[in-house]
This record gives sequence, C-alpha cells and structure tokens, in this order.
Amino acid sequence: MPKNQVLLLILSLCSVGFLQAQSSKVVASNPASSILKKNVNLMVRLPDSYAASQQKYPVLFFPQVTDEMVEEIAVLTQKLHKENGTPEMIVVGTNVEDKLEREQENAVYDKYLSYLEQELIPSIEKKYRCSGQRVLHGRSLSGSFTLYALLSKPTLFNGYIAATKEWYEDNNDFFTGLANKALQSADKFKDRKIFLASLNGAYSNSNISEVNENMTAFAKLLASKSGNKIASKYQAFDDWGISPYPGFKEGLLFVAKAGK
Repeated sequence: MPKNQVLLLILSLCSVGFLQAQSSKVVASNPASSILKKNVNLMVRLPDSYAASQQKYPVLFFPQVTDEMVEEIAVLTQKLHKENGTPEMIVVGTNVEDKLEREQENAVYDKYLSYLEQELIPSIEKKYRCSGQRVLHGRSLSGSFTLYALLSKPTLFNGYIAATKEWYEDNNDFFTGLANKALQSADKFKDRKIFLASLNGAYSNSNISEVNENMTAFAKLLASKSGNKIASKYQAFDDWGISPYPGFKEGLLFVAKAGK
C-alpha cells in the first residue's frame, strides 16, 4: 500500500477514535408512565468511575432536557468533582413534553412530582447503586418547578438548584405565599439546601434591581421561616460564562458541600 494511503488510513482511524471518545455516554429509553399516561424520554448518564467501582452515588435529576444536555451536565459534574471535590453523580434527565411553568395550574406540577416520587426515583434506585442523596436541578421554566418541589415535597430531594429566566411579580407572590404556608411545618425542611439563580438583564427583564431585591428577600425568608433548617442562597449572574447552565457550578458547590 502506498505511503500516502497508509497515512490517510491512520488519520482516519485516529479521527474515528477521537469521535468515539467524544461521543455521549447517555443511555436513552422511553418507558411508559401510568401516572403521566404517556411515555417518558428518559436519559441516564453514569459517572466515569461507575463500572470499575462498587460505591454508591448521589443522583442529579434534571427535567425537561435532551440527551445532549444530560451529557453536558454530566461532564460539568465530573469536572467539578476533579477540581472542587464535589461527589461524582448519576445524572438522570427526563422530557415529558409538558411545560413545567408557573402559568399552568398546580395539578401539572403535582402530577410530575408524583411521577418522580412513585415511579422514576424508585426505578432508578432499584437499577443503579444510589446513595439515597438526591439533587433536583431545574433551569429556565423548570426552575420554578424545582422551587415548587422543595416547598411541596421537601423530603424528596436533599438539594435543589433553581435557575430561572426571571422572577415575575406573580412568581414572587405565589412562592412567598406557598413558603409561608409550607414552612409552618419547618421540621420537614431539616438539612435541605437550595441555590437560586437568575440572569441580570436577560429576557426583557427591565427591572433588575427589583428582581434581585425580591429574590434575595425570598432566599432569606426560606432560611428564617424554617429556623435555618433550610440553607438557601441567591446569586444573580451578568452572563452564563462558559456554561449554558446558569449557576450550576455555584449551585452544585453550595448544595453538595458538607455543612451549611
């Protein structure tokens, strides 16, 4: 074989190997849900060390995503593990094609929470080596769902990362009222952690100072009303930086570290 053809073959094989190394490790399936009465796009990404170990891992649940987004979050999680000592995590993404936004009635949220509690979490913890520690991460419209989950089912997850586009006035009224009611039973919130994030000036947010003031006050409300049983933090970002997931790094560092 001529030398130039041999060289091309070697380069081709190297390119294939590189692409395979860069390919997603997400395992996708489409199980039926009796609660949601539809099939769910389910995506699971195991930690890099999973196959070679017998340890148990915390699980990060990420609603309303694609397999590419699950892979990106898993890569970021591994990076934070190596650089900052946060735990390696099993990343579980779902997409049920129902918008988890505040404009809809609570029944949409409640049904999805029931699905998480009664179907998804038990199936994941039965199939994989899970430590029992769970984090819920919601971005964009599902950021509000993450906050709703904390106030409605506080023991379902240990940590919550809620990154939302804006904090509308009706969001503030709804969640402040929900928090005041839910936190009357503050013991249920013991050792829960939530990180709230927003983006300064994005998505026609023309009242940045009020949004920041309201969200800062809300984070303080969660801590004070719970008797500091909830560890809460709010941070506004000027831009998303290198990550397409606002506040994920800061949020995972906050909810995954020991203590408060």
